[in-house]
Amino acid sequence: MKYRVASVPYLNAKPLVKPLEWLGDKSPVHVDYRVPSQLPDLLESKTVEAIMVSSIFALSNPGLTVAAELSISTQNEVQSVRLFSRVPFKSIETVAWDASSLTSNALTQILLSENFGIRPGGVHLPPEQGRMLSACDACVMIGDAGMAGHSQDLYVMDLGSEWRRLTGLPFVWAMWVGREDLKPELVAELQWSHEASWPQLDRVVSEASAETGFTSDQCRYYFTKIMDYGLGSKHLEGLRSFGEKAHELGLIKRLYPIQLIQAPISAIR
Repeated sequence: MKYRVASVPYLNAKPLVKPLEWLGDKSPVHVDYRVPSQLPDLLESKTVEAIMVSSIFALSNPGLTVAAELSISTQNEVQSVRLFSRVPFKSIETVAWDASSLTSNALTQILLSENFGIRPGGVHLPPEQGRMLSACDACVMIGDAGMAGHSQDLYVMDLGSEWRRLTGLPFVWAMWVGREDLKPELVAELQWSHEASWPQLDRVVSEASAETGFTSDQCRYYFTKIMDYGLGSKHLEGLRSFGEKAHELGLIKRLYPIQLIQAPISAIR
């Protein structure tokens, strides 16, 4: 393997990494899988060259770079990042924050502050809905657990939809983040992997369904109708808005600009 990267293990990342898996030992990029909160240590220790990590990490730490044109984003609803509450949102006093998350917890605080004028306290817990709601009024759940969380008799907020309603912008949940020495050639490989997924979407869907337990129809709809894997000007505008709001609430001590690393123009497989 020429490069090592690490990604979240969730359904939403499958179209970004599957072609790299399919290459097996011939792949120039090896992919490890970890929950979001475990990824920064891999980058800091130089175990990997890049991580598909929560966007708040890139905004709040110096000396980082981002692979151009790639992200895990949504234009509207996200389905897999949700706030579940036993009480009306304006009455929430405590939230069980998903211990595996970074960005989602901050976004929840922004939305509750701006929409309802509240700043609830809470605790970080593993993503087990029953336990979380036993401990607090509400809970944040992300990824596959967020999609599968039950909603009966609960108030449910889709954080992607609420962000769009608040700002009119897409939300960038995660990006490929590297150190200052992130190589353009690695960016090219990551871009190739994403592009190579779509001609073989049936295979991506089939494998994703087997790995996550969601039906093939659910996976296909999620990849094609919910997720957005680009990183254009509107994505970056949404990212800056999120960073500014997080900074205003004291969730980010210092806000750093996003430095994009472009793939070489000559990078053709």
